[in-house]
Amino acid sequence: MIEQTTSQNSTVSTAALLRGLVEIPSPSRQESDAVHWLCQQMESLGLTAYADGAGNAVGVKGSGPVEIMLLGHIDTVPGFIPVEEQDGALYGRGTVDAKGPLATFVAATAQAELPEDVQVRVVGAVEEEVMSSRGAHWLIDNAEPPDAVIIGEPSGWDAIVLGYKGSVSFVYSIEQGMAHSAGKEATAGQISVDFWNRVSDWCGSQNGELEPGFKTVDATLNAFNTESDGLTQRAEVRGNLRLPPGLTPDDAIAAVQSLVGDGKIEFTVNAPAYRCERRTALVTAFNAAIRQVGATPRTKVKTGTSDMNLVGPVWNCPMLAYGPGDSQLDHTPNEHVMIEDLERATEILTSALERVSRSLSQAKSEAN
Repeated sequence: MIEQTTSQNSTVSTAALLRGLVEIPSPSRQESDAVHWLCQQMESLGLTAYADGAGNAVGVKGSGPVEIMLLGHIDTVPGFIPVEEQDGALYGRGTVDAKGPLATFVAATAQAELPEDVQVRVVGAVEEEVMSSRGAHWLIDNAEPPDAVIIGEPSGWDAIVLGYKGSVSFVYSIEQGMAHSAGKEATAGQISVDFWNRVSDWCGSQNGELEPGFKTVDATLNAFNTESDGLTQRAEVRGNLRLPPGLTPDDAIAAVQSLVGDGKIEFTVNAPAYRCERRTALVTAFNAAIRQVGATPRTKVKTGTSDMNLVGPVWNCPMLAYGPGDSQLDHTPNEHVMIEDLERATEILTSALERVSRSLSQAKSEAN
């Protein structure tokens, strides 16, 4: 049997939903107002909605034993961008990363017709943009593993993402007595630069002739600061390593630790790299849904990270990332999404949900 949606739900405007969501600022650790508002919207669309133990916004449609989780995030990086529509685009912080995909999740779930033994759980996770990833970690510790997961990140409306690089951040610091600039002793700043150059050289030795991308280890210098009080000089380097599959955070940390020399270093592990299986019912459903609207499906891997890196190795189920928007606009002052792309993505996701839910339902029935 198919659960029929209401006529109200069949006219969900993803753009209107997204505009309301981005008008509520929700930088990491300040998501509660946006969570409350989104739960209200999900309730009005027929979902059972609530905030879970981590403060994630959760909306559930259906009550069957087969679960598809749509795991987006409701937090954003800091920075105010006026919310406005211009030339067919919606501007605002989070329109791309990643309230756009989250609004698409809600609209598509409200519209999708599901077998009675399938439930779809939409999650707007908190603190994805900071190292804590509290929302995802709470789900790992407290939720039953779902049968399939769609991560809400910008992929472009006609593409899916099957992998993300890993990430390790570090803070290198050195403190020493003042030295005359004309003397032979290296300054704290120079020692720090030398350390950074050793890290860059190590990355180059690992990558060989590979062009920077999913298969390379890449270092980013996030900040470099020096200071002195006339007696002591200090320097600090803040950096990040993006890790390819096969290079674990522990191995990367050990390698960089061996390059420290003078000074000290502290590491923060975000997550190892993760890549999904390509031949799954979930991938098949998206490819068919994208072709149905006359486009050619594209498959990507990303050099950033997402909650996929955390839940993928634990839940070990069919998984991919999907959402409207150009990821090159993530975190930028020009962040915006085309309204037409929002509606295309909602149509595709609705179809993909219906397809994969039927496939999972049939597989469950045959297994029993």
